[in-house]
Amino acid sequence: MPSTSSFFVVVPLAMTVLGLGGACTSAGAGPADAAEPTDPVDLGPPPSGQGVHMTTGAFDVPAGTEIQDCYFFQVSALEQAAGLPTTQPIDVHRVQIVQKAGTHHMNLFRVRTIVNLGPAGGAVQTGTNGSGQCFNSANWADWPLVANMQQGGVEVQDWSYPDGVANEIEPTEWLMLQTHYVNASTQTTPGGGEVAVNLWTIPADQVTAQIGTLFATDQNIRICQSNPTPTYTQGCQFNSPTPVTIIGANGHFHSRGTEFDMYVWDGTSTTTPAPSARFYQSLSWDNPPMLHSPQLEQTVPAMGGVFYSCAYQWQPPPSSIGCAGLNMLDQTKHMTPPAQQDCCYTFGPIVDKNEHCNAFIYYYPKVDNVMCQ
Repeated sequence: MPSTSSFFVVVPLAMTVLGLGGACTSAGAGPADAAEPTDPVDLGPPPSGQGVHMTTGAFDVPAGTEIQDCYFFQVSALEQAAGLPTTQPIDVHRVQIVQKAGTHHMNLFRVRTIVNLGPAGGAVQTGTNGSGQCFNSANWADWPLVANMQQGGVEVQDWSYPDGVANEIEPTEWLMLQTHYVNASTQTTPGGGEVAVNLWTIPADQVTAQIGTLFATDQNIRICQSNPTPTYTQGCQFNSPTPVTIIGANGHFHSRGTEFDMYVWDGTSTTTPAPSARFYQSLSWDNPPMLHSPQLEQTVPAMGGVFYSCAYQWQPPPSSIGCAGLNMLDQTKHMTPPAQQDCCYTFGPIVDKNEHCNAFIYYYPKVDNVMCQ
């Protein structure tokens, strides 16, 4: 699927973030704690004028449920709360994320085309057990990624980009923070959910390159009882006449996933690159590594790209779902006739019923055309 780096214009709505729902902003009078916080409530905002702060606030995740909520923040409102000019873009150079244990993923997007999900629907829009627009990935198909975490424990990310690299975000834009917590059979949430994020900025005159992001998904995956160990591959090409540098990478699948690999790709070959070209590997579905600079600085040649693969091992579904439940979902969602149903896990957000094969890439300089196939 194509990754969109050219952006649509979003007209700001007559709505501010402060005081709505549970999407909270705060200005902060001092820096974050010197010791890295491990609880979102302890992540203080950047000092006034040095960055913006977002938090979901605490929320319950009852046993047997999956919660996926979307929180909307207007950039100018974040700037106002943070003591930054509300008519100038923010140049994000450092990202801090803290989230409670049990999280399945956290993604931060820049809002673009509005389908059935957007800030007009409220600052917080909730989804439960696959129901709700926050579970429908078609709603953010062209929304560029800003930041993500996929780990399931108490996780902290504190990442500064290389010198001069920044993500310029306009004050008229909206950001959407999506958090997914699972308290079910394959993953548990022991104490409710909560996410806090700081986006630290640098002065515009210090920016020498814009960061680009790629969120690629292979939606053709099928992990079935009669084909229990499939591997799916996909290549994404940067339409750049000059090399780009990968500075961040993260892979994501569910509990049937056994190995996630990413390789530097020449942009044309159809076979998996040599092992020497691999720059990322995950063997843990619920705690995949998040690699980033300075440990990861991988050059991709001109007109090259990223090739990624997802390997799986079929497992019997939980007894509460059974093969009958997977077959029903396959028929309803994919129109698969009964004769071809095979207790298959297909692409989708529900941890116990679906699978994923998602690659998250951060690189510079930003490219306006990235194609995945």
